[in-house]
Amino acid sequence: MVSKKKGKRPKDEVVTEAPGEAAPQPTAEGLAEREAAEPSTLEEGEESAAPTPEQVIEALSAELEALEDRHLRLVAEFDNFRKRTIKERAVGAQRAQAELVKQLLESLDDLARVSDLGSTDHDAAAILEGVQLVERKLLRALEQQGLRRIEAVGRPFDPEIHEAMVTVATDHPEEDETVSQELAKGYMFGDALLRPSAVEVKIYRAEVGDEVDASEDRS
Repeated sequence: MVSKKKGKRPKDEVVTEAPGEAAPQPTAEGLAEREAAEPSTLEEGEESAAPTPEQVIEALSAELEALEDRHLRLVAEFDNFRKRTIKERAVGAQRAQAELVKQLLESLDDLARVSDLGSTDHDAAAILEGVQLVERKLLRALEQQGLRRIEAVGRPFDPEIHEAMVTVATDHPEEDETVSQELAKGYMFGDALLRPSAVEVKIYRAEVGDEVDASEDRS
């Protein structure tokens, strides 16, 4: 009985894949070797695309020029704003002065009428009443603008708003450095001092009472 031996497949034999079998997938190592073997698609010089010094200088010059132009515009806008603010303040001050003068015109008319009362047909009481009326109107108009009288009589002396013109002695210690008389009225305008009050101030002197007691003892 003859036995059949299995022979080896020749090396040059083409192996055909069976229908339905998947083709072998390339490995990562194979892909890396294939990419290394393929010629580079970049042209020579494309990898070194850095700007030249001339290009850098040109870009910086353009940026500096833009910044200088912006700075000049800001300076011009600020100057216009400053001029506009000064003009608006001047116009506002002028309007306030015009309003004050308008209010004073009424008092000026009253003064003219008081002057007409200075004839023999009117007595002194009528003239005094007219002057007091003008004073009240004038003071009211100024108070509407921010004027305020300084209270002085009976108040403690305050060198910030009072000016001592005369001092008088007092034998009451509680009246020391107290305003006893107002020689000229003082005024404030808002928080600013326009004119201090000229006042007479009481000064306590203990020797006044002592001298009186000593004179009584000698008698």
